[in-house]
Amino acid sequence: MNRTACLVPYWILNFTIGFGWFSLAPLVPSLISQFSVGLSSITLLISIYGYTMVVFALASGYLSARFSVSISLVSAAIISSLGLFLRAFSPNYDFLLAAQIIAAIAYPLALGPVGSLAQSISRERSHMIVGISVGILFLGMSAGAFLTHSILVSLGSVRNVFLLDAGLSLLALATLPLVTKKCPADYAGRSLKGVFKAGMFKNWYVGLIISSFSVMFGGIAAVALGAFPALQANAESYSGVLTGLSFLGSAFGAIILPPIFETLRRVRTGMIVTSLVAMLSMALLGYGLAYSGNYVILMAAFFIFGFFGNAYWSMAMTSTTRYSPDPAQAGFATSMYSVATNLGVAFIPTFLGPYFLGNHGPGVGIVVGAVALGFILSFFLKVSSDSRGGKQEVPASQA
Repeated sequence: MNRTACLVPYWILNFTIGFGWFSLAPLVPSLISQFSVGLSSITLLISIYGYTMVVFALASGYLSARFSVSISLVSAAIISSLGLFLRAFSPNYDFLLAAQIIAAIAYPLALGPVGSLAQSISRERSHMIVGISVGILFLGMSAGAFLTHSILVSLGSVRNVFLLDAGLSLLALATLPLVTKKCPADYAGRSLKGVFKAGMFKNWYVGLIISSFSVMFGGIAAVALGAFPALQANAESYSGVLTGLSFLGSAFGAIILPPIFETLRRVRTGMIVTSLVAMLSMALLGYGLAYSGNYVILMAAFFIFGFFGNAYWSMAMTSTTRYSPDPAQAGFATSMYSVATNLGVAFIPTFLGPYFLGNHGPGVGIVVGAVALGFILSFFLKVSSDSRGGKQEVPASQA
């Protein structure tokens, strides 16, 4: 079997996790009514996925390093299916929350060890593998956000929508074990000693700001748009479209751009270009939400920031694997990156989001400045390995 064949079931798994995760977003009013809880309780269900990444990502990296990637991925498929089926039969909110927590644990187990999977399959094509793997997760999130309302109308109930989510997860569970034993496991070693390098802080910063700002602006968009009289009546609907466009851009950006720059052997150039456009689109996005309210411009800004920002996020993630030639350690490196990224998601939107809404001038300055620092760091992220490096460009700094 071709080495890359085991990626197809893995990508199916990522898509179903993303779809099951963000199929909740269009169901928020129905869930509030059905379970008699407030908005904050329902948004917690969506946030749970980020929290589980913080708690369990290192465990997934450890599993893939000490045992095998297959164990982590099959566990993710089983846990996702179990949680999503339990979610469909929730009699009350507490049961629903518990089921959602179970389903969410699949997210770090699936995404955490992507570095091991990429390097063990093809070190020379690791940017492509990581980019597509991350992009397909976002494609599932976008599909869930865009399609679930229509699915609800067709199927008639929240339970039926949840059952569809669970049924899709079974597809991943059925196909994954067929090929995981054939996935390569040519690890140079399984010790995690020395896997952390101080240079990774640069990568962590990039991942943190891109993901945090994506979540933050998706969360405050409805309130920000409500401040403009022309948009006030449809603020919630418009914010859903903007969030969906951001996810769609994130999916396409991660799938398309990293493989192109990797094929051209211009990964450094790719980091610089994507971070620069992300900075410019963030300026447009921040100004649009704070002062302009031009919906067409905002649609473009959300999509472009997702497209270029997540491509940069993906390449920064792959860059952490360049600190070690060992695929086992590479998986733990991407797990640490995921933890740092989601710590930002857990805290930055909560504090910076309300500040941005109440302090437009400083708020725009902070978000643009933060992404500008990410642009500067693009000149210094590692693009070649400490050993066995491919024929990449010579990085500006090996730190």
